[in-house]
Amino acid sequence: MTIMGCKLAEWYHTNARNLPWRVTSDPYMIWVSEVILQQTRVTQGLPFYYNFITKFPSVKTLAEASQDEILKIWQGLGYYGRARNMMKAAKVIMEQHGGIFPDTIEKLKKIPGIGNYTAAAVGSFAYNIRIPAIDGNVRRVASRLYGLQEPIGTPKSDKKMESILLNEMQPYPPSLFNQAMMEIGATVCKPINPECMQCPFEDVCEARSKNLQHVLPVKTIKEPPRVVYMNYLFINADGVTWLQKRLADSIWKGLYEFPSTLGTLENKTTNPFHDWFINTDELVMDKPLTIKHHLTHQTIFATLWQFSCKEANIVGEKVQDKIRTQLTEIESFPIHRLMLKFLEKSFNN
Repeated sequence: MTIMGCKLAEWYHTNARNLPWRVTSDPYMIWVSEVILQQTRVTQGLPFYYNFITKFPSVKTLAEASQDEILKIWQGLGYYGRARNMMKAAKVIMEQHGGIFPDTIEKLKKIPGIGNYTAAAVGSFAYNIRIPAIDGNVRRVASRLYGLQEPIGTPKSDKKMESILLNEMQPYPPSLFNQAMMEIGATVCKPINPECMQCPFEDVCEARSKNLQHVLPVKTIKEPPRVVYMNYLFINADGVTWLQKRLADSIWKGLYEFPSTLGTLENKTTNPFHDWFINTDELVMDKPLTIKHHLTHQTIFATLWQFSCKEANIVGEKVQDKIRTQLTEIESFPIHRLMLKFLEKSFNN
């Protein structure tokens, strides 16, 4: 089968959304958009994109920024490893490439955080390199179009898909072909209820002809998310509180949060921070606040223990490695979404 006879270019020029990274060949701008959109929908990611390139308009400004600055502008997007890798990548590009983005796929893939897809996207959009850019949308379109039965996302299935698409893209400019395939996946060939009547591949699609849209693409079965219990401590000492910075490797590394400790289902009703205070009789304790927070690989049941007291009533050893700050300044730190949920509920009650 071939899709060469389909009016791909005509469909794209008529239906493509007007997005800022589609009207530039600047590899930096394209790279920023691709990293933001890796785990984020366009409607959510667009304001973050504008904020990011306003704050860091070039790879040089990004390389010179502090981690706190980068994580703060990223706040709310999640998957913070993307932001940390961008910081590393910018430094590598400045130090090893003179501030110029590499112009080959091989060199691009040596940059921290740039894998097969991002390298192909930057390479084809910025440098017109003839290589398919295979993301989740393209995998779904190609699986349905060609009736591919292999589970998507594996090296084997991606290699087969790349071979097919490389042949199909020959009549088209690489940027147009890749953008069009992504756009079809994002707006027409949706995971649920695809709009087949609007698709330029309707007449040649295997899944459409065999009514397999609900079956394809085939996905591997994921492990269920593990359950984690956490306790967080929120102290209001006459308008002062304490934060800690995540240092260990984790999705929230480099972000700030209230002091925390692992918990269990059983201790959600027992104060785990009693030894932080010299005289518990002088404490004012609000009702603990428990929030269920979903991440990709885990579900967190987080309990916020809230106390008011005098600063002199706090055990000094407990806060000597913590960050003392005014309550009004908490949101000036880069904080993760769970912290934002705590603040929204605590300050609004």
